[in-house]
Amino acid sequence: MDSASRVFSSSSPPLSGGCRALSFGAEGDAPGLTLWLSAPEGEPPAEGWPLLIVLEGEAYFTAAAECARRLARRPQKTRVGPMMVMGVALAPDAERLGAFAFVPGADKGGRTVAPRGPALLQRLIEDVLPLAVRYGADPARAALMGHSMSGQFVLEARARSAPFKRFAAVSPSIWWNPPVIAAQPQQGGSGLFLTVGAEEEAPGLPGPHLARRMVSNLRDLSTASGAALTILADEDHGSAPFASLPAILRFVAST
Repeated sequence: MDSASRVFSSSSPPLSGGCRALSFGAEGDAPGLTLWLSAPEGEPPAEGWPLLIVLEGEAYFTAAAECARRLARRPQKTRVGPMMVMGVALAPDAERLGAFAFVPGADKGGRTVAPRGPALLQRLIEDVLPLAVRYGADPARAALMGHSMSGQFVLEARARSAPFKRFAAVSPSIWWNPPVIAAQPQQGGSGLFLTVGAEEEAPGLPGPHLARRMVSNLRDLSTASGAALTILADEDHGSAPFASLPAILRFVAST
């Protein structure tokens, strides 16, 4: 058959083991959400599975869930055992910056962004986390992961003692609210995973990018919190979350 006559059809990502999906409507200042759930096969252990909640799930859930499932096949080698991965995506009509922000700011066009992060955090705590527990997650081993502005959200959540055991911030947008560094709880950095691409503050970048101090801010946070910082050689802002996934999964599995 001529290849010109072959047509691809729309398909969901071929996750091994599959996944489940659920949508929440908007509520007050909290945006609507789509959740994707990937859980190990069989009954959960008595205490439940470790849980990784991945913000901006439309971008990172598939990679995180498949990586977790593959690495769990040989835990003695990978140091990653069976775990639940839940992706959280904002509804398409949600304003991304405002949804993750805890203080006002301006977007690239100079328009003021109203912070709605507290409402999203409340929804994660009151709706999303209990739902994961209902499906077999261990709330005492729950971790929250975010990248860029959602990575900043992770730091803001930790500053407010959100009930997650561990927090993974990938290239967080600390420039949006630098006081988040001093706001981190003084309990050591063992529950905080920090990583950034080395190319995110490369000398050749435009001035506005360098002004965001993507690497320097994380160095300051690492020093202040006692958390280890991994600077990913050759990685940039877009590649950092994918390059860091195996390390994040080991971080979650070690709880």
